[in-house]
Amino acid sequence: MSRWLVVMVSVVLLATACADRPARQAAAAGGGPVVVAVGDIACNSLPSAHAHRCEYDKVAELIRSLAPDKFLALGDLQYLHGSLADFQAYYDRFFAPLKAITEPVPGNHETYTLYAEGYYGYFGKQAHGPGGYYSFDLGSWHVVALNSQLCKGSTWNPVLGQNTPITRNPAIGKGCGPGTPQYEWLKKDLALNDVACTLAIYHHPLFGTSPWPNGVFQLQEQPMWQLLDESGVDVVLNGHEHNYQRFAPQDAYGRPDPNGMVEFIVGTGGSTYNTLPGGDAAVNREAGQDTSFGVLKMTLNDGGYDYEFVPAQGQQPYSDPGSGTCN
Repeated sequence: MSRWLVVMVSVVLLATACADRPARQAAAAGGGPVVVAVGDIACNSLPSAHAHRCEYDKVAELIRSLAPDKFLALGDLQYLHGSLADFQAYYDRFFAPLKAITEPVPGNHETYTLYAEGYYGYFGKQAHGPGGYYSFDLGSWHVVALNSQLCKGSTWNPVLGQNTPITRNPAIGKGCGPGTPQYEWLKKDLALNDVACTLAIYHHPLFGTSPWPNGVFQLQEQPMWQLLDESGVDVVLNGHEHNYQRFAPQDAYGRPDPNGMVEFIVGTGGSTYNTLPGGDAAVNREAGQDTSFGVLKMTLNDGGYDYEFVPAQGQQPYSDPGSGTCN
């Protein structure tokens, strides 16, 4: 090969490397998959029929504009009873373009229709019936999607260390403590997917509800949080409360723990607002607002994540950007 050819090849390779450098730098800085999360969304009426509520059309428009890799739908997606007819008439009208990238979990309003038939009928295989819990990988992250409504099916007795059934209604479930199907599935799934970063999504928050602790139901859900926490899960996303809240890392008893899970509540999908709870419900809360519909945007990087609350069009300005590292 002539010296001239060698020089030309070197120039081409150098130019290619320089041109590719921004992409490599972006990848090194993060650049992981982007998810958008929110729950508590569609009324059983059109947005145009209301003022300052039922603005789920604006939330859907916002999500489309953010163009995420996945939309994490955090339950109570269709009010008031989650019927298939209402899903098709209201939720689908604005969220149909997002259906292919949606990873849903059920809330309590989905189960107000017997056996949650509307929810499972609308989402089909995406809902992973009949239990409604499943997992998937996204970039370097593992995501577990859970059905917290199952926790209402029994009372977790911490003294006896067992579940005491309080209902046989299959639309509600059999609890989510040790020995129950969801708990044992989750335990196995987390053991088989021991990765650096894990995200959990389900509807009902353990913390941030008013009053807290919220009676029997909180005791029922606590073992699931503890299993997630002890298995190294980093972040949990919930809905149910119609506001936005972010908590410092904490354990299953609400005690600050730098190795605990970070909880986000994103119930700002356009239905209604709930006032931010105070008192015990606000312990360890680092940010929150109850005046703007919007979504949580997260970038799932290798070894960590970036987050930001993004208000929908016409909502009061609010910003809560930040980042975190995986345990």
